[in-house]
Amino acid sequence: MPSRQAAPTRSGPPDAAADGRPSAPWWYGAVAFGALAVVLWAVVGASVAWLPFAHGRTGFFPGSPWLEGWVHFDSGWYREIANHGYSYTPGRQSSVAYFPAYPLAMRAGGVVVGSTLLAGILITLAAGCAVATMVWTWFRDRLSPTAAWTALGLFLLYPYAFYLFGAVYADAVFIAAVLGAFLLLEGDHLWLAGLAGAVATASRPVGLVVVAGLVVRALERRGVFPRGRVDGGIGGPPAREAGRRPTPAREPGTPRPALIDLHRIRWGDAAILISAAGLGTYSFFLARRFGHPLLFADVEKYWGQGAGPHTWLKLEFFKGVTNFGDPPSWLAYIAHPVVVIVALAFVPRVFRRFGWGYGVFSLLAVGLAAFSTKDFFGSGRYVLAAFPCFAAAAEMLVTQPRLRAWVLGTSAAALMVLTSLFARGSYIS
Repeated sequence: MPSRQAAPTRSGPPDAAADGRPSAPWWYGAVAFGALAVVLWAVVGASVAWLPFAHGRTGFFPGSPWLEGWVHFDSGWYREIANHGYSYTPGRQSSVAYFPAYPLAMRAGGVVVGSTLLAGILITLAAGCAVATMVWTWFRDRLSPTAAWTALGLFLLYPYAFYLFGAVYADAVFIAAVLGAFLLLEGDHLWLAGLAGAVATASRPVGLVVVAGLVVRALERRGVFPRGRVDGGIGGPPAREAGRRPTPAREPGTPRPALIDLHRIRWGDAAILISAAGLGTYSFFLARRFGHPLLFADVEKYWGQGAGPHTWLKLEFFKGVTNFGDPPSWLAYIAHPVVVIVALAFVPRVFRRFGWGYGVFSLLAVGLAAFSTKDFFGSGRYVLAAFPCFAAAAEMLVTQPRLRAWVLGTSAAALMVLTSLFARGSYIS
């Protein structure tokens, strides 16, 4: 009679309680977000009220500087869509380049508060708070307490994180949908994860990277990749640990496990593919309304973007760098490729620590966003979506306290400066 093996010892994170529950409450992220929001809103109000504007005032919210500073650049396009719907003029920049989830929410919110722009500010603020809560939960469940707090600090103090605190841009809604989709998937709620993913693909053109990440993560949790599973499969007990479990020793003479075991896939796993519905629905609308399902990609050329060697080789970036004469402008311009390179440097660690699903998502979220821009501009805020990279960076920094303090301090200072510049109409991302 074969002897019974002892049950494997659970290797949860150091912040786990004895009963397996995390010791740090989920609302810590919301509290940290709220405290920082007070500071950033004060920066915006003071900047608009007392400092000079870069390109003139917007005229929105006169007498309310703490609101006026959040409404610049793409905010006008979202306001146009929320108030008047989509339009397309051949040969010109058109609103069809912007995906519908955020402006539709602005339209609905505008009915309640009386202004679509005010609704946009409040929606961004609410979505940003949800992002902070969910990303803290994700960090807390996978990292030591010190690393989790460091990761949250890196994320919220990231220089371009002000897009989560009130700017009328779709980034906060997009990232909230992404985090919601992954957390729901980890909780085995595949249908709800697919619906959250659909909101993400209806928010930004790069939403398809969410579909790829969710699919790979779902297969990974199911056990389709038996040689390198990160944690328990779908339907099993939730695993808090993020590190790769040691592979059991293989008995001599037994065959190696297959790289991919497709027999583990179930029909119910297809629910995750609902996440592509946001893009599919918008493309269907464009086909019916304007006769071109991919019109959003076609009009990008009127912003100087679009596929082709000119964009891929970043010729505009090198031209722009040589044209800048003052150091502040040069630093603001070159910051975007720098943060892209730093984020990509942590992607291999994301693969090793958190699995292929999060690795694929991070690689595509950072890489495709940078690859599709002519000069890297905008990449600063796009990197914010690659939340596993912040966790990977935090784990490195906890071993170097002085470097961690310097990075967090420098990042916080840069966040205040960029928030002030954005509030006064400087185009920085």
